[in-house]
Order: sequence, then C-alpha cells, then structure tokens
Amino acid sequence: MNNVMQIARKEFAGFFASLTGLIFFGAFLATTLFIFFWVETFFARNIADVRPMFEWFPLLLIFLVPALTMKMWSEEKATGTLEVLLTSSVSNLHLVLGKFLACLGLVSVAVALTLPLPLTVSMLGPLDWGPVIGGYIATIFLAGAYSAIGLFVSAKTSNQIVSLIFSVLVCGAFYLVGSEAITGLFDNKLGELLGLIGSGSRFESITRGVIDFRDIYYYLSIIGIFLALNVLALEKIRWADNPRNSRHDQWLLITALFVANFIAGNLWIQKVTFARVDLTAGQIYSISPTTRSYLERLKEPLLIRGYFSAKTHSLLAPLVPRLRDILKEYELAGGGKVKVE
Repeated sequence: MNNVMQIARKEFAGFFASLTGLIFFGAFLATTLFIFFWVETFFARNIADVRPMFEWFPLLLIFLVPALTMKMWSEEKATGTLEVLLTSSVSNLHLVLGKFLACLGLVSVAVALTLPLPLTVSMLGPLDWGPVIGGYIATIFLAGAYSAIGLFVSAKTSNQIVSLIFSVLVCGAFYLVGSEAITGLFDNKLGELLGLIGSGSRFESITRGVIDFRDIYYYLSIIGIFLALNVLALEKIRWADNPRNSRHDQWLLITALFVANFIAGNLWIQKVTFARVDLTAGQIYSISPTTRSYLERLKEPLLIRGYFSAKTHSLLAPLVPRLRDILKEYELAGGGKVKVE
C-alpha cells in the first residue's frame, strides 16, 4: 500500500503545482452556486432544502471528473514515462489504485468546497441533514465510478482531448440510460432494467436520504469493473512486443471472471430489499409495519398513479420529488404487487 499512497500523493500534489488547480476548483464552486441560487431560484422556493444542488451534481461530475482523469495515463503515454512506470517494480494494480485515489481525492476536495452551502441554509431554516449526508455519500460514490471510467479511457489513448471527449460520452451514457427521458420510451420491464443500469437513478435514490445497499454495490461494481479493465489495458501494453502466451490468456480470463462476478452480483442483490437505512428526520420514507402488512396481504396487483403538473406553484414544487419518493417506497414495499406510474 505504500506504493499506492506514494503515487496518489504525487498525482494529488502535482495538480496544485500551478494555478490551474485553484482556477478549476473555483470554477466548479462558482457554477454550483450559480445553479443553486439563480437557476433553481432558491429564495423563491421558500424551503430549507439543498436537494437541487445534488440533482445537478451528476451532470457537473460528467465534465468535472473526465477533466481530472484525461491526463492521468494519456500524458504518461505522450511523454514516454508510461514505459518507465511499467518496467518498474510497482505492480499495475498499485499504479491504477494510486491514480484512482488521487482522482477521488481531488473530486472530494471540490465537493467539500460546497459544504458551507448546506450550513448556510441550515441557518435560514430547519434543514433535514439526512438527505444532505446521503447526497454527499452518493456524490463520492458516483465520482468514484466516473473516475474509474475516465482512467480506463485515458489508458486507451495518448491524446488528452480524445480521452476527455470519450470519458464524457461514456459517463453521460451511464447517466442518461436510466433517466426518465429514456426509460419512458420503453415498456415497464425494459424501463426498469434501464433504470437499474443508469447511474443517475441510483444517485437520486441515495440523495433522498435512503441508503440502499443495492445502490452502493452498484457503484462499487462500476468502480471494480473499470479498474480491472484499466489494469488489463496496462498489462496489454506490456505484451505489445511479445508473442501471445498462456499468461496473456490467464489475464483475460481472470478479468472476464472478475467483471462477470460483479454483473451477476448486481442481478442477485436486486432481491435484497431489507438492507436499507432511512436517514431522514422522522423516517419519512419508512413504511409503517401496519401499512407494510396490508401491502403484503394484497391478492391483486395495485396500481398507484400520480399526476404532477409540468408547471406548479413555486411553494408546491419542492413537494413533488418528495411525493414521488414516497410512492416509490410503496412500490418497493409491495414486493412486485404494487405498481407506481
């Protein structure tokens, strides 16, 4: 682990070697504040809530993280230092983990700069800290997933701009595939499947203040899969001038099994509905035992249809996502017998 931390510290410190790092973080913070106060009209909402900030984080991270990861391997390739690293005594796994921790640390610093925002909001009114804690947890896990994707893409090219563009496209695809704009185009079963694949829908689940182990495992799977592919990509560079042998096949087989196990784990763990924690004040997303017993005794499918106007009063708008979240809890508690539209 010493090698991993040394690489992480080197990359982390190198980012602040010039004013670029400070400008980068300043731009991220300024964008976040602009969106929260002006785009989302915080004062017009008249409610102590920072949920709009977290709703924008997945989109902001799509650009923030690739901008950090684009040079991690691409620059090493362009300058020729990658070959030196690969011939050193440091293993590929340690190299990848060191770069990953550096990226995650940099994103964590950027996100930590927004902490004064919920603190300020809490002074203006009663703030439920459960969704805030859940929002920051979701942001770190999502940043980890995007960092793993960006590092893998960076390892496949020596051009930083190409790395940036493809990382944004891949991260954006993971976000969009689970969005309502895409899932609404398909039938219920396919829409639910796309929702499980999408990173955005998982993010929304945690930001409401409900920590579900299935969502955490999903992000850990994305991280594990792309870090494994990153290690394999570096190993292939080592093979470049060598004929293929049994060792190469072993690496391919091990990586394939590693990826398959994560995918299979996600499919199996969807049946686990009890491993979740409601962090909200008053447990507002926890179904009472009495209600849960009624839902379990349902003999016929129950359809709950919610009608929400595209435009509503500014004072009522903040209640819309909360009502949708509560309806989602009924659907989860119904064990397949309750359908929410």
